[in-house]
Amino acid sequence: MVDGDIGRMLRSEAGNNPTVKMLGSLAQVLIFNPFHTVTVLLQVGYEPLPPTYRKPSIFFFSGGFYYPNIFKYMKYLTDKEGSRLVLYRGLTPRLGGVFITNSVRSEVLAAVPASTSKCPPEQIAHEVGRQCAATALAVITSHPLLVVTNRMIVSLIGGEEKYSTVISAISTIFGEEGLLGFYAGIVPHLLGEVSGKAIEVLIQEIVEKAELNKKLGLPAHADGKTSLPVSAIHGFLSYPLQLTTTIMTVNNCGLAVSDLPTVQGTQSSWIACIKALWNSGNIKRGSNLMFARKSADQTWHTPPSPPTSPDVEPLAEEVAAVVESPVEVPAAPTATVAEVPEIPVVPEVPVVPEVSVVSECPDGKCELKPAATSE
Repeated sequence: MVDGDIGRMLRSEAGNNPTVKMLGSLAQVLIFNPFHTVTVLLQVGYEPLPPTYRKPSIFFFSGGFYYPNIFKYMKYLTDKEGSRLVLYRGLTPRLGGVFITNSVRSEVLAAVPASTSKCPPEQIAHEVGRQCAATALAVITSHPLLVVTNRMIVSLIGGEEKYSTVISAISTIFGEEGLLGFYAGIVPHLLGEVSGKAIEVLIQEIVEKAELNKKLGLPAHADGKTSLPVSAIHGFLSYPLQLTTTIMTVNNCGLAVSDLPTVQGTQSSWIACIKALWNSGNIKRGSNLMFARKSADQTWHTPPSPPTSPDVEPLAEEVAAVVESPVEVPAAPTATVAEVPEIPVVPEVPVVPEVSVVSECPDGKCELKPAATSE
């Protein structure tokens, strides 16, 4: 989705040749797929790198906390997975989806001819309906591959193996959710693409019928369409629905992405999802890949998981060797008891006989005298 505007520009430059349009779309996917991978991870709220404070400057107008740009994010992913191929996760189903989209659109536009009416409003209405019908059928036929692509990308968060390949992803979705699992998030996808295409074609037809290209001095493309940035307007207006589509395609699928705080409260329906994004201020999350600012009320930062140490096994072996080695315990010293000296025997003390006292004064006024002892 990040490269949608560039892709539409390339297709418009290709004129009405379907083969050139197809090759241009496939080349665009190959070149910009790393940007798409990072965009999907940002849309679901996976932020492994913390924000840093930036002073006010040309790029950071008011200053504040900003997340790292997309190139630092790519470097983090390649360092984490150990290969740059991680940036091309989900490339095969995405190429298949682009091929189906262009093929279906070409067949529908070829089957429904352009209007032959001379009334400009009828011509505009017919062209808008023709383009919207082609877009709707293209979305319906290619949406299952979009679900497979998004789930393969978000499985990088938790490292789930069941979505590591296209075959395993398809078998997992069919086994766990059935055919309806391939159409998760189809409603916001249809609304976003069809409404965006209607606005785009409407602006192009009005500019063409009113000959604004000549009046404004703007160059026209090979197919006569205007060079005004209508594709950018399409992307800007439909981005909230694109964001909702990405989240709904990976909701309730048993992946670790369902545990992110940003996904909480969005599982019930796509309407609840877009309301939660709007109320939390995240309705444009993932649209700015270079200078994404973290607002004070945004709580969608995911701390990085602690890195695994490569020296765990040698350390474990060393600990096991220390535990298994016998430990010699020194014998406890024997305590010697000092000899206690003998206590000397104390000789017996002679008993002094009692001396009786006789009072010779019955009135109690005489002195007491000891009684005479008989020999």
